[in-house]
Amino acid sequence: MHIALQACLPILNLGIQAYDGWISVIVYPDEFMPRRQYIDDAGVMHEDYATLTGEAWQRGPVILCWQDAKIAGELDGHNLLIHEFAHKLDMQNGVANGLPPLHQGMSRQAWTKAFSQAFKQLQHHCHGRHYNGIDCYAATSPAEFFAVLSEVFFERPEVVKQHYPEVYQQLCLYYRQDTLKRLTTAKGDRFI
Repeated sequence: MHIALQACLPILNLGIQAYDGWISVIVYPDEFMPRRQYIDDAGVMHEDYATLTGEAWQRGPVILCWQDAKIAGELDGHNLLIHEFAHKLDMQNGVANGLPPLHQGMSRQAWTKAFSQAFKQLQHHCHGRHYNGIDCYAATSPAEFFAVLSEVFFERPEVVKQHYPEVYQQLCLYYRQDTLKRLTTAKGDRFI
């Protein structure tokens, strides 16, 4: 049930159809290490093994490590479940690239400008080893930037709003939620 509840948070105001085309979750007890094969530019086949805690396939399942999944929702800014489900939302219009299908009335230009500037800024911060509360894994690609910022948006929205206010606004429009307002109200009402 914990996984289902976390999966519902990003689509709370989007509806279940936001996950169209996806139906399964695979849960491993611990980290997993898939074997990947790829051919380099010289035509040489390589095998790669990487230890993972989560993965979302474009036309397949969300794969999770239970050890990390069970601690999702601690409001520390790290949430494997939201991260992987954000990738599934991003993939609704093709390969994950940090630009999910935007809603009617949202501006692709405003999204691209906000996310591109913030992505470059985070890369600069991470290169200089200046921690701003956002995991530097977000600086590895636009898709990871969207997924990590989604984690922080739901768990530590004040961090996103402080460092990337334009991105915060775009995420509010996309998810149709003002998470900072909701969490602030909940804290005041002693729900958290």
